[in-house]
Formats: sequence, structure tokens, C-alpha cells
Amino acid sequence: MSDTMPDTMPTTVRVNGEERPVTASTTVGDIVHEVTGQNPESGELGLAVALDAAIVPRSRWATTGVHDGAEIEIITAMQGG
Repeated sequence: MSDTMPDTMPTTVRVNGEERPVTASTTVGDIVHEVTGQNPESGELGLAVALDAAIVPRSRWATTGVHDGAEIEIITAMQGG
């Protein structure tokens, strides 16, 4: 029996406090795209992402996978006073 999950196996993560179903192959970049509708490769987003309370550098969003029960926070920069 293998310890690896198939890519299509459903799992659940929390994104900004809300549970979301994902597959085992889902990355931080996939979630950013799903939540914001924006291309995570764009440097113009004004976003930061934390996975289990650790900031994930934008350069690693496309390669950082998420695990069952992961806590993801997507923080948007805002202007104003």
C-alpha cells in the first residue's frame, strides 16, 4: 500500500477561515487564482499568503502544495488613510 495520495483524492483546507475542498495536487497558486480570480504569476496583485502561519514567498506559490487541514490566509494590501 502506498503512502502517497492520488492527485484526485479530495482533501479539505481552510482559506481565510472558510473550508474548501481541493485535490492533493492543489498548490498555493491554484488557491490564490480560485479565490481572487487573478493570475498568481502577476507581480501586480498586492497579496501575501500564509500557509499554516508561515508566509509563502510569491516565487514558491506555484510549487507549494497544500495538505489536508491546511490553514491558508490570503491578505490583500489596501490603500487609504
